[in-house]
Amino acid sequence: MNTLVLVEPEIPENTGFIARLCENFEFDLRIVNPEFNLEEARKTASNAQQKIRDVRIYEETSDAIEDLDFVVGTKPGRGISLQSFEPRSDTSIMVGRESSGLTNEELELCDAIVHIQTGGYDSLNQSHAASILMHRFFVESKQKGINQGQIAVLDSLIQQPKLKELVLRSNPSKGELEHLLGQLKD
Repeated sequence: MNTLVLVEPEIPENTGFIARLCENFEFDLRIVNPEFNLEEARKTASNAQQKIRDVRIYEETSDAIEDLDFVVGTKPGRGISLQSFEPRSDTSIMVGRESSGLTNEELELCDAIVHIQTGGYDSLNQSHAASILMHRFFVESKQKGINQGQIAVLDSLIQQPKLKELVLRSNPSKGELEHLLGQLKD
């Protein structure tokens, strides 16, 4: 299952809305240092109360993503546009604080950075950004994206960890990776 990592949320209502989104789009929820008691988020979590009960809380962002395969952070004007990005089947999302987003250090922990194109004002509400990202990644992961089987084949064909990391960071589409795997097998 994909994961949404919420870094230092400040508004309980947004966290409740995000729990609902996680339920809708089949994401696990992890939270780094919430600035409130999670009970306050229950009002807007609606039928996603179990997501609030099951949430994993972390003190450090690095610990929250340690076991995740491919993490995408978001920041207005940074990285590639969401429309150009092809999520993998194991893509998780990191969303930052309502007031300031993700820090540069947190963005460094990500495997990729995307931005959501908007009109003139490029900052979105935390739950709205999460909604757009989760919907896109949910739909795309159901249609395409590399899977664990392809990664296992890649592991068997590329012995150098840095080369494998470079291939995965380039975020190839499922078809591109299939082509690469075919070339490596020959």
